[in-house]
Amino acid sequence: MDLDFSSFDPSMALAAIVSCTEREIVARTQSLPPYLALESMAQACGMHLRHLHDFKVQAYLVSVSDLLDTPGHEDRPLTIRASLTAETTAGASYLVTVDDGPACRILIGRQASNQTDTFFRSRFTCLRKAS
Repeated sequence: MDLDFSSFDPSMALAAIVSCTEREIVARTQSLPPYLALESMAQACGMHLRHLHDFKVQAYLVSVSDLLDTPGHEDRPLTIRASLTAETTAGASYLVTVDDGPACRILIGRQASNQTDTFFRSRFTCLRKAS
């Protein structure tokens, strides 16, 4: 199977943030190619971690475990629910489901910043308004 990543645009991974609390974020996507589903899951976790720290941390994907391929996600919007399970000064662990399917674990690393990341704060605000 050949995958064409020439049109890969990570800014299209999330369409809306439906809700966000201290322990959980729920986000929606538009119809996505299958390889953007994982990107959208990681972005939802990263947005949550940034939001928790008032956008004064950088967030990055460290690992994904227990991710199962659940056919049928292609070409339709997805609902992502990421629940914070643990946090340290180095990162955070999330239990993530897509459309109430099987859960996987995503580990997001974090690095403190002295400045507010206005790009991600603005993006978070725009995605909240889109819900």
